[in-house]
Amino acid sequence: MNKIIFGGAFDPVHNGHINMALKAAKELDGEVIFVPARISVWKDVSAPIEDKMNMLKLAIEDKKELSIDEFELNSGKDVNYSIDTVLHFREKYPNDKLYFLIGVDQANAFHRWKEAERIAELLQVVYYTRPGYVEDKANIKKFHMHKIEGLGIEVSSTEIRELKSFEMPDEVLFYIVEHNLYEGMVELKSILSPHRLAHSKSVAKTAYEIAKANNLDNPLKAFIAGLFHDIGKDIPESEQFKLTKKYYPEYADIPKFAYHQFAGAHLVQKMFGIKDQDIIEAVEFHSTGNENMGLLAKIIYAADKIEPTRGFDSSDLIQAMKNDAEQGFKTVLQANKDFLLSKEKDINNRLTYKCFKQYLD
Repeated sequence: MNKIIFGGAFDPVHNGHINMALKAAKELDGEVIFVPARISVWKDVSAPIEDKMNMLKLAIEDKKELSIDEFELNSGKDVNYSIDTVLHFREKYPNDKLYFLIGVDQANAFHRWKEAERIAELLQVVYYTRPGYVEDKANIKKFHMHKIEGLGIEVSSTEIRELKSFEMPDEVLFYIVEHNLYEGMVELKSILSPHRLAHSKSVAKTAYEIAKANNLDNPLKAFIAGLFHDIGKDIPESEQFKLTKKYYPEYADIPKFAYHQFAGAHLVQKMFGIKDQDIIEAVEFHSTGNENMGLLAKIIYAADKIEPTRGFDSSDLIQAMKNDAEQGFKTVLQANKDFLLSKEKDINNRLTYKCFKQYLD
């Protein structure tokens, strides 16, 4: 069987890597072998090796044409040059056709690699096209490279680590969030108290499960909205009001308990670059609700109220949302109204009033 070597930092593995590997496996009729590096020659890495491996395993576990080889991790060297890896696989698979898969950016820099000519003699170098890159035709010709064309997905590992991009398998994002990896989660931890962060993670998970059960096109949006929904909660109340008055002046008259949702809607855009209007709306009205809410906003409103760490048995309400999010939202809304009235809370602010009137009357 053809063997396709695919090395890299995979810090973390993302959709660009997976799409590239699957396309190569199909076009070259072979098995793509991910070979994670201990330390990248070209980039700094920021996640422990064990975590990188766990994420990689999660990303490929259901894809029979993809596998992992830990040669570079187990070599005892901090830096493994590609020539060493190629020689290892040439010895390991003496009777198989070997390919070495790289991106077009690496193809353009291939002449700088250690013993580049020997690598090209030992196997077939193949490169994957990438948006915005012009091929170095001299390198392509000199090293007899073969071109693979596929989906033009531009993925930034840096933006993924900063939680500004979510172009990764769902399970990889869940792992990053659960283990507080990379700059984005460090930033979120600095904003939210431990209790608030735990609540936000639980809302994210609950919202994702509800969205998936209701066959939403992209349930990951629900996870992201849930993760960020309370981002404005732990900043000083005076700052919450300041941000609300500046960016949402039409809601400056709403009671102060709700300022955090408007402050949060601003912060997710400014700090994390969120542009998706469904996610922004979900953060904006997760506390008060509003009339004519989109489905994602309804899911986040409900998940915020019924996630399992809230301290009461919410399993029936969660199941109602999974069965039918539109009808389940009304059930959760009524339960929340009854709870607020039992605690003699004021429910007459205009947003909550409109929400109850729209969906319960």
